[in-house]
Amino acid sequence: MGCFAKGCLTVLILGFLFLAAVIGCSWYVYHQLSTNNLISDAPVDVHLEPPTDVQLAAAKSSLAQIKNPPSTGQETTITFTAADLNALMNKDDLPDTKNEARIDIQNSTMTITSSVPLDMLTSMKGRWFNSTIRLRGGYESGLFRIRIESVRGGDYEVPGFIISSINSAINQSLNENRGNWDKDELGAEFWSHVKSIRLEGDKLLVTTLSD
Repeated sequence: MGCFAKGCLTVLILGFLFLAAVIGCSWYVYHQLSTNNLISDAPVDVHLEPPTDVQLAAAKSSLAQIKNPPSTGQETTITFTAADLNALMNKDDLPDTKNEARIDIQNSTMTITSSVPLDMLTSMKGRWFNSTIRLRGGYESGLFRIRIESVRGGDYEVPGFIISSINSAINQSLNENRGNWDKDELGAEFWSHVKSIRLEGDKLLVTTLSD
């Protein structure tokens, strides 16, 4: 064959492999959707009793301590239980998360169970995406080190090799975009005082250091 013929053959082979990859991936996604109930006709129960005024005030007070630590020049550790985090997540001024997710903490592992309605998609009205994520790790020395241990969507358990890639991508993204942390909801003042965030037992501990 001449060079031109060889070039055409190479392009055809690469094109065939690409097409096969697209078909294979499409089949895989369709297979998982159809056999693992990623999309459900009913939500899972993530309902929580609304926090009392006392519970919400205590959780907000703990959050305020992080933003405005006492001027003692010493470290202060603020403790959040799962109930505190759920109270903050389900408060009235955060309607997008209300009654759609629940946090549990046990054995230094956080479990986030969510049930999100898909009504915003015309073809998915009356259906839900139910998921469970288990993670460990935290934040220390200016770096996030998050380790997702398992992810389940509907009846589908995400394979370990995919979770490993997700962990690498999440930590890389969080740590490479440190300059944008002051633009999040908590703001620069919050992160300037935080020394570490860690899961310990059934609690989330945030250690701050005043200026």
